Amino acid sequence: MSVGTPRVPRYRPSLLTALRAIVYVARGRPRSLGHDAYYAVAAMPCPPLVRGVEHLPDSGPYCVVANHYERPGLWMAWPGLLLAQAVMEKSGSDLHWVAIEEWDSFRIRGIQIPPVLTRLVFDRTYQVYGIIAMPPPYASAKERAGAIRDTAHQVRNGAIVGLMPEGTVGETPELLPAREGVGTFLALLAAAGAPICPAGIHEEEGKLIVRFGPPFKPEVPRGVSREDADRRVRDQVMTSIRDLLPPSLWGAYRPSD
Repeated sequence: MSVGTPRVPRYRPSLLTALRAIVYVARGRPRSLGHDAYYAVAAMPCPPLVRGVEHLPDSGPYCVVANHYERPGLWMAWPGLLLAQAVMEKSGSDLHWVAIEEWDSFRIRGIQIPPVLTRLVFDRTYQVYGIIAMPPPYASAKERAGAIRDTAHQVRNGAIVGLMPEGTVGETPELLPAREGVGTFLALLAAAGAPICPAGIHEEEGKLIVRFGPPFKPEVPRGVSREDADRRVRDQVMTSIRDLLPPSLWGAYRPSD
């Protein structure tokens, strides 16, 4: 680290928090992600800030969309837990994240972890915390369609769901293009009754910041192709997230001159 470079905190769970998580997942009994997030948030190296909570509806259904903010020393699960806690405090309900069901490229200290192993761990964790498993892009269309239908069903029953449209794993402080198909998915959830609630995640002076924006329903003109409709919704959603972030993180959604 060069002289004058500000230090950034490393986010690591306390031993007690880690042991709690292992025991809860091992037991396999359903738990509240929003309530258990308090333990992790309390262990953060700097007190986080949550802004714009007044924009969140008092109850579901709605869909939180956020940027995939990750850097060395800060895994994206930390912001995800902070968002879950904020939703719980506002609505008294859990945020059900939509997350990939396995990682096809994951290493611990340089050792490749087989996708089947990550799937086993994720499956157990997802069952405990009500996380919605989304098959990876290389899965069959039938598998992915089933997960989409399940999410829409939960929304129609009043659930609050969340996802990160960039859908990537790794260090992504700046915005990346949203995955193709995410716009179609979000339009389906909006049609099922879930307005889109954007959230921007970043850091200020070492503190993790979450800022919520006003909810909205994506607009798509009639008569456009499926691909064009998907792109238009992706752009609307990512722009709403971008507007909650400092310009240095606008990345792929920086306005062209």
